[in-house]
Amino acid sequence: MEVFFLAMRGTVLFGINNIYTVRTPDREEYLCRIKGKVLRGCENVYNPITAGDQVEFEDGLITALVPRKNAFTRWNRKRFMSQIIAANLDILFCVAAPSEPPFRPRFLDKVIANSCHKYPSEYEVVIVVNKCDLGIGPDVAERLEVYRTMGYKIFQVSAKSGEGLEQLRSYARGKVCAFAGQSGVGKSSLLNALSSQVSRRVGEVSKKYNRGRHVTNYALYVPDDENGGGIIDTPGIREIFVDGIEPEELILHFKEMAPYFGKCSFSTCTHTVEKGCALREAVEKGLIYPDRYEAYLRTYSELTEQAAIIYGKEYS
Repeated sequence: MEVFFLAMRGTVLFGINNIYTVRTPDREEYLCRIKGKVLRGCENVYNPITAGDQVEFEDGLITALVPRKNAFTRWNRKRFMSQIIAANLDILFCVAAPSEPPFRPRFLDKVIANSCHKYPSEYEVVIVVNKCDLGIGPDVAERLEVYRTMGYKIFQVSAKSGEGLEQLRSYARGKVCAFAGQSGVGKSSLLNALSSQVSRRVGEVSKKYNRGRHVTNYALYVPDDENGGGIIDTPGIREIFVDGIEPEELILHFKEMAPYFGKCSFSTCTHTVEKGCALREAVEKGLIYPDRYEAYLRTYSELTEQAAIIYGKEYS
């Protein structure tokens, strides 16, 4: 007697060593592998499937990836490929700390640029400053105010004291939310405090280097069956490199700089050294925060290096 297996659809909760835990709408979980060596449509990425992905599977084999509405990605410099970190989001909470480890606005700038204008259905980027019980110095407060004036929502919370957690929990309720940040900012502690269903190991900040140690080593999606949506915890990120953006389009990924696109004296303006550059003039007039412009310059340089390696394309 022949046995027929019907194709099913589910959400990837996590994957370890190419074995994925997939959850169906009726809350059944299955261990699955990818059918064949390469999943169709995922040939040029470091990892074909990640937490939050929708897949079709049968008999324990993933046969297809349902087209994503969006994804949080980064450029993997070692493999020269895109790396998918979390998929099908409503909100990306970018977690930082005011100290221990130090506040790094350049990391936030890259996350924001990497998440803007890449998909028809974009996710919202929200900044979360954890460890606010340590105090927020004037330099950090000044930079946070820059983000506020640009329209980004900011939560100042403490996983240790509980400050601000209820407001953050309320904002995330019913949505698929990924939490991303550098190692040591207290992301796992924050998620453990936000949800009783999340249980992640917590590390300490290195005293010698004042930076975090990697503790979470794979993305994990924890569905919220009561309210809908869920939480995706992601591995701590030491460095992030922008992915999937052409150098000449980078200006469009900096919200306050985008209005100057196409207003320079030269249509090929890179907004780095050219005379008659509308963006550089705006910086000189104090209309653009100088350190944000510095973030643009560094990211542009990284993107041109990527283009040279991948396509052999040189930029002046």
